[in-house]
Amino acid sequence: NAPAPLQASVVFDGRTDPVWTASARTRELDLSLLVPGMDAGTSTPMALDFKADGKGGQANLQGSFKQGDIAVELAPSKVGLADQVLTVAPLQVKAFGGQARLQGKADFTDKENASLRFSIVANDLTFVPAADTTTAGAAAPVPVTLKEARMGLAGTLKNWAAVGKASVEREKQTADLTFDVRGNDQAASIKQLLASTPGGSLDVTGQVAWAPQLDWDVAAKLAGFDPGYFAPGWDGKLSGALASKGRQLPPPAGSPAGTAGAYEATVDVPGIKGMLRKRTVDAQGKFALRGTQGEGNVKLAVGNSRLTAKGSVGDRLDIDAQLEPVNLDDLLPGSTGSLRGHVLVKGPRTAPDISADLVGNGLRWNDWSAEAISIKGRLPWQGDSGTLAVQGRKVQVGMLLDTLNVDARGSLSNLRLDAQTRNELGAVALSGGVRQQGQAWRGDLTALRIAPMKGDAWSLRAPATFSVQGSNFTLSDACLGAATGGALCASANWPREGLLVRGDALPLALVQPWLPPQSGRRMYLRGELTLDGRIRPRGNAFEGNFKVASMEGGIRLGDNARGELVRYDHFSADVEMTQAQINAKLGVGFQGDGFVDAKVQTGWDANAPLTGELYMNIARLYWLELFSPDIVRPTGLIEGHVSLRGTRGTPSLGGEATLSKFKGEFPALGLTFDEGKGSFTAQPDGSAKITAQANSGQGTLFVDGGLSWFGDAQPLKLHIHGENVLLANTPELRVIANPNLDFTLAGTAMQLRGSVHVPEADLDLERLDRGTSVSEDVVVLDPVDPEETPTSPLDMDLTVSLGDKVKMSGFGLKGALGGKMQVWSRPGREMTANGGLEVSGRYKAYGQDLTITRGNLSWNYNAVADPRINIRAERTIGDVVAGIDVTGRAQSPRVDVWSTPAMSQSEALAYLVLGRSLTGASSDQAQQVNAASAAISAGSGLLASQLGAKLGLDDAGVSQSRALGGSVIGVGKYISPKLYVGYGVSLVGSGSVLTLKYLLRRGFDVEVESSTVENRGSLNWRREK
Repeated sequence: NAPAPLQASVVFDGRTDPVWTASARTRELDLSLLVPGMDAGTSTPMALDFKADGKGGQANLQGSFKQGDIAVELAPSKVGLADQVLTVAPLQVKAFGGQARLQGKADFTDKENASLRFSIVANDLTFVPAADTTTAGAAAPVPVTLKEARMGLAGTLKNWAAVGKASVEREKQTADLTFDVRGNDQAASIKQLLASTPGGSLDVTGQVAWAPQLDWDVAAKLAGFDPGYFAPGWDGKLSGALASKGRQLPPPAGSPAGTAGAYEATVDVPGIKGMLRKRTVDAQGKFALRGTQGEGNVKLAVGNSRLTAKGSVGDRLDIDAQLEPVNLDDLLPGSTGSLRGHVLVKGPRTAPDISADLVGNGLRWNDWSAEAISIKGRLPWQGDSGTLAVQGRKVQVGMLLDTLNVDARGSLSNLRLDAQTRNELGAVALSGGVRQQGQAWRGDLTALRIAPMKGDAWSLRAPATFSVQGSNFTLSDACLGAATGGALCASANWPREGLLVRGDALPLALVQPWLPPQSGRRMYLRGELTLDGRIRPRGNAFEGNFKVASMEGGIRLGDNARGELVRYDHFSADVEMTQAQINAKLGVGFQGDGFVDAKVQTGWDANAPLTGELYMNIARLYWLELFSPDIVRPTGLIEGHVSLRGTRGTPSLGGEATLSKFKGEFPALGLTFDEGKGSFTAQPDGSAKITAQANSGQGTLFVDGGLSWFGDAQPLKLHIHGENVLLANTPELRVIANPNLDFTLAGTAMQLRGSVHVPEADLDLERLDRGTSVSEDVVVLDPVDPEETPTSPLDMDLTVSLGDKVKMSGFGLKGALGGKMQVWSRPGREMTANGGLEVSGRYKAYGQDLTITRGNLSWNYNAVADPRINIRAERTIGDVVAGIDVTGRAQSPRVDVWSTPAMSQSEALAYLVLGRSLTGASSDQAQQVNAASAAISAGSGLLASQLGAKLGLDDAGVSQSRALGGSVIGVGKYISPKLYVGYGVSLVGSGSVLTLKYLLRRGFDVEVESSTVENRGSLNWRREK
């Protein structure tokens, strides 16, 4: 298990020219569990299904691979090795929506000069750049598709050629890549490497050698080149040149074998200008390196950013950088804010002087941010004349600091420091210093004050000293005390005497700043504890003891009046450590509502025996609200006994915990789950079996699954199913469903697979549109932080089907929904769907009831928010049938009015709106038809306004003309600040109008309209409030 079961097999049949099969399969493989030293945080689990069979050196291959968002399929392929000849006939891979095919052979008969001939053909590989999640209203990323690529590699190892062509498409425009590279076993020459984009090109020439030493001389010329075709997301148009020369120097004489030589290199950018990511670019620079010594200069202008830097690095540093300013989003996609100022670093590499005058505003990069920050001053490496001030506002460094002030004096090797910070939980102020003495650093903490927002302030009772040298450190007796008598003290002489801590009447509120918010709500702790402990290293183990106790306390979530979710008493935790053994005990009561008692005994070695017992009886379940912000005041009983056996490295568990008489309300969904029960049964293999059920409405929701005990690598797996389960019961939405889902949780990654059938539902569209108003007698508690909008880590593949009792009403519509669709969601990507829904019923449009005769919403692996619409609503008046068609995409629909027999659009609209011909209609009825026409033309108005903005017009769109007596689509422009000229064409019937408007004083203007129907003038007065 790594963490899911990995099944691999190889079977041979026969001694000479055997028939064989091989396979490997796993739903989840984490290489960090198999490769020593690999960081688990950087390893993404993968799924693998591979099969191979053959005879002798001939192989038939097939399989699939998936890791994160990358899915690769190895189509049926053939590879053979016989008489030192490798044959690929062919190898086919499907990925990124396309496929690639490798075919050819390599002959290794001549080991010194093998011959080869291969071809690669790729088609329709689509790459989508990451979406900009930090910029409001940012455009959706534009996919780039490798429509076709053909590459050939032929020749011998000492005389080969690689040639090829590729075609890349973006937004229906094409770029081409052509290359011709010739080489041998020591070097390659770039005869041609030409990338042609619409209106531009990139031409690369040069040569590269890798034997006997690395050596290169490469130059590139850009002429209107758009790199976005080959680096998705970096669209632009660049012109200029750059060149680089370099080589690896021979190692110094007398160096040990295997010593790598230093590098000598130059990079010269005389100038690159143009556009990149919709920003102007003007860059030039030069850099030279010889061994460990380098010097260079750069001048960069991107968008509104200006960066100038020059200097040298090596045994001494001399770096001078000017930011005038630098906007982070110009250089780092996804970041925001600007930095302005000057930085100077000068002096020996191990002891440089630093000067800075930097001001930043609105900074955000990954999880770090600052509304405002400034760094001003100079700190030399030695001496006592330096000063440096750091000031910040709304600084996020894992914790939000409302204000931050740091004043440093002296030098980097003899520094005095005063610092203050404050946030919603309190304030911290400290004073001290640190200085270098030989290989050690020694310092003193003269003052430290921690003032929680609630409760007494804690201050350092007396100055303390400390020292650090390598892994050794010392701390004199340092005590924080409160006016009410509480104290926390610590001292250390590590590793000789170890670390000692003791505390008395310590308020739990002191740890609140380090507690993560729960669904945007802050957690508040009440209570005091005593602490006494010591620890020191002994060989490969530690020895010491820790005792923690608290008489009583509680946990509250958010600023609410519902009381504490957890109330405890007689809490105690004791840990005794010797070089051979660890003994731990824990006990806590819940003020008459149950208890938890646990004890564990083991050793330091992974093979040390492990024994432990856990007993629990919990009759107050309000603490479940800590894990779900939607549940309110759950009740029930949890009781059980779990035992631990085996070894510390491979524990085994036994026992069972049960839940009975569960009841919980979910007000946001209008639900009450009752008669709930469940069990959590430990299994000897280190997993646990989970079963649960609860009633909702007329149905019962069941949950079956398991949970591993070996960390995040082993996921939680649940099968959720039921019949006629009430999943929502609010005035705006009532849903009865039959879920059949598989849910997996591994670390922070969630995976949902399965189907949901909805046999019955009622949707009130008007209530859903405006939201739910809260009754006056309801108090809304614990609001979620409206600024917190985390991206969902959900990986979903869900099939949704609707039955014949799914009804909806509102906005004049009374109808039903039916159909089936499949929905996919991937972390960081837009939700997509495939399938269709059908709409039926009657719709009140333009004051009349229309029958929906065709209503289709369809998806073809596109965004859920943008289905293809095909809706027809019609009305019959005598022998005339008039109707309206809505087609196209939801975000850009097309609306057409039609009739049988055929007639003009205005006449068909009259039958829809008035129920009769436009002939003889009153002025009010004609205006009603005009309003309908304007509504249909809303899409035209949006298009016109966008086009007008591109053309530099002040006004473009749909408006009303009193001279024509109806809606017009038109454009307009202010010739001067007071004179406006406009022209429009009627949307109903024929006609055009010319408008002249002249602005007078104090809100008055004169307007003249000349149309094909009539001419009119008016004096207008406007007052803005």
